[in-house]
Amino acid sequence: MSYTKIKNDLANGFKLASESKGASKATEHSFKAEFNKRTHSSEWSHHANAQQGKKAITVDQAQRLAKYAPIIQECAKKYNVPVALVCGVILQESGGNAKASSPAGAKGLMQLMPQTAKRFGVTSIMDPKQNIEGGTKYLRFLMDRFHGDYRLVCAGYNAGEKNVEKYGNKIPPFAETRNYVPSVLAYADSVHNMLRGTTAVSTAAAVAEPKQIQLNPILPHYKRA
Repeated sequence: MSYTKIKNDLANGFKLASESKGASKATEHSFKAEFNKRTHSSEWSHHANAQQGKKAITVDQAQRLAKYAPIIQECAKKYNVPVALVCGVILQESGGNAKASSPAGAKGLMQLMPQTAKRFGVTSIMDPKQNIEGGTKYLRFLMDRFHGDYRLVCAGYNAGEKNVEKYGNKIPPFAETRNYVPSVLAYADSVHNMLRGTTAVSTAAAVAEPKQIQLNPILPHYKRA
């Protein structure tokens, strides 16, 4: 299957083509504006390091996202969270692998810890729909808590909101979190551009990348509030 077809299937799955209307489109534009504002600030460049910019999305990753597109779209709309942000978290946390499980106990597409799952009403953590809904609901909680600052939202998702607050509402000084935040936002930006037909990835690089999903390390249980 060609990369172009996968990209088109992904865009169609999310119903985010140029003719789309309503709250979802507005939310995505708001995400892009906020992303551009934050990532061009001097404060952000200090944290982004080498990971700032776009991240290539492989054919396998695009296929996985397309498979769960209706669920992602539904949850994103329900909680008014940018589709691109949900996708960015999924790609960073599990690579789109619904069976992913970390040594620390995080599980599923959005790598929910058991206590986080319970907190946001998830009763079957490995069920893709419940996992995505729980993770998206948590993102909405973090967006409200940190006033829409996507850097802090991602930091809170990785390290826990209490750690973000502990360090003065800034990205905590954990090496993993400081790499995690720009990586998620880079994935999200690539998804956003891909869904709108903007060149965001290299076809050659995407096709050449191995099909095995390499899970990113998850913070220990105690660091996730």
